[in-house]
Amino acid sequence: MMAYSVERKMTVSGYKSDIFLQRCPEKYLCSLCTKLLKDPVQTKQCGHRYCRECLEFRIKGSIRNAECKACADENISNSILSLDQIYNDRAILREMSDVKVRCVNEGCNWRGTYKEYDKEHFLTCPMEEIICENAGCGAEIRRCQLTDHLKTKCAMRLVSCQYCGDQVVFGHLDKHNGKCSRYPTTCQYCKRQLIPREELKRHQDTEKGECPKKLVLCKFRQVGCEEMIELDKTEEHNKIFTVQHLFMLLQTLTSLMSLIKNCNDRHDVDEVKKAAENNGRILENVSMELKNLKTKVNQSNGKEKENADVATKGGSGNAGTVTASLEGLQSTLEDLRNKQTVLHTKVTTSEGVIAVLNNQLEHSSSSIQTFKRDRSKDRELIESLERKIKAQDRIIALKDVALAEQDLRIQSLEQTSYNGVLVWKLSDFKRKRHEAIPGKTTSIYSPCFYTSRHGYKMCARIYLNGDGIGKGNHVSLFFTIMKGPFDALLRWPFRQKVTLMWLDQNYREHVIDAFRPDPTSSSFKRPTTDMNIASGCPLFMPLSQLDSPLHAYVKDDVAFLKIMVDVSDLE
Repeated sequence: MMAYSVERKMTVSGYKSDIFLQRCPEKYLCSLCTKLLKDPVQTKQCGHRYCRECLEFRIKGSIRNAECKACADENISNSILSLDQIYNDRAILREMSDVKVRCVNEGCNWRGTYKEYDKEHFLTCPMEEIICENAGCGAEIRRCQLTDHLKTKCAMRLVSCQYCGDQVVFGHLDKHNGKCSRYPTTCQYCKRQLIPREELKRHQDTEKGECPKKLVLCKFRQVGCEEMIELDKTEEHNKIFTVQHLFMLLQTLTSLMSLIKNCNDRHDVDEVKKAAENNGRILENVSMELKNLKTKVNQSNGKEKENADVATKGGSGNAGTVTASLEGLQSTLEDLRNKQTVLHTKVTTSEGVIAVLNNQLEHSSSSIQTFKRDRSKDRELIESLERKIKAQDRIIALKDVALAEQDLRIQSLEQTSYNGVLVWKLSDFKRKRHEAIPGKTTSIYSPCFYTSRHGYKMCARIYLNGDGIGKGNHVSLFFTIMKGPFDALLRWPFRQKVTLMWLDQNYREHVIDAFRPDPTSSSFKRPTTDMNIASGCPLFMPLSQLDSPLHAYVKDDVAFLKIMVDVSDLE
């Protein structure tokens, strides 16, 4: 960073010289702003007069040494300015105090002395144009109109939101309305007006909402219908989708019947098995009783002769009773055998059905295992393809980076100039400025440019939120010498005059700053790295001036800067 000689077009400190009723003597003019002296000071070394504000701005804005502009205009070198080498010029102030002056503001007829103008009228003149005191406004209005401006016209004034009551900047009211919880909105279904944004969700709730056209679930959702329909169109929906609803019901009913049948089949088989087991036990018991009965009959026949008398009297009755009992048991046995045959047939049939179901189950299990193996193979194939896709994505990303680098290189070559003049277009200015405030993007480099095809290589660097003493209140603009391909053939250190400009797109007043390089500074020696340390203007332009309504330093979100290097003595 180095010292520079300022030739700055800025907001001047002094008064307009035409306030004098007679011709203004040159000794009453500031050597820097060329306006009438305000709070005059004089340098001890060379005796030139300046407005105090102009001189302090010039000295503080210099990195090292600031040269006297008047001496530079008179080709007097080594006239260095510093705050400890100036003093208040009371003599010229007394001389000016009684000079007759007038107010030059349109509509003001005040006349008096310079002292009265300086101490009172300039600070209270109702026709004086002043800057609005609200941060971010920047409007220039007459002092008498300030109160009305602050109440009704200033875009940065605070107003109350008519819906939620919060205090909001007037210029940001539309943005606030976009998220205000009480802002009236329109229901997209019933088109009802004036519903606060925070109540819209409750108004459209599918169960408790009051919207007559809200979306609700179909009553057949339990059988598979997932349609969302308007509340007043449920009947129409049911008519249109009657076939689909019946088909869904059929599928559901078929599934339930199949499930019930399976359950019943399992229950019948168990009951049949239990009945067969019980009947088997009954048959065994009856067979045992029949054997016992036959044994008793045989024993009775063997004793027939010994009991002839008994047989003669009542034998025929006993034999008839035994025979009847035997026939009854044989009939019962036959019935039980028939029932056992029927039960055995049912059990056999049930076992056949169970065997078929087991076969089907085994077949289904085999199919499931096959599907699992196929799915595993498909998953492996998918993972393989995903790896290939990721590899292709990496290759494409590398190619995109290479293409971006080529595009940047081509763009840089297209924007490069070889006549020592760079016109730098800063597009998307609002976003870049917002990124600069929190420090996300502190500075921006311009495209490089050259003094000639084989000349010095240079670029500019801008801090949209300021750097050093200008951080947070000024735009800082610097000039940088870059390492070039022909540095070995050039004269070092770099000595060419540099002019920095911020162009007013309304062509009213450009912001200009110029300096001559300090030969002793490392910033202007032959570069040993890609670029030297930048040098220039940390206080190039106040941030408030960017939004000036009288100028167009930023228009359509675009700003233009111009850097000019004097190449007249290089040819």
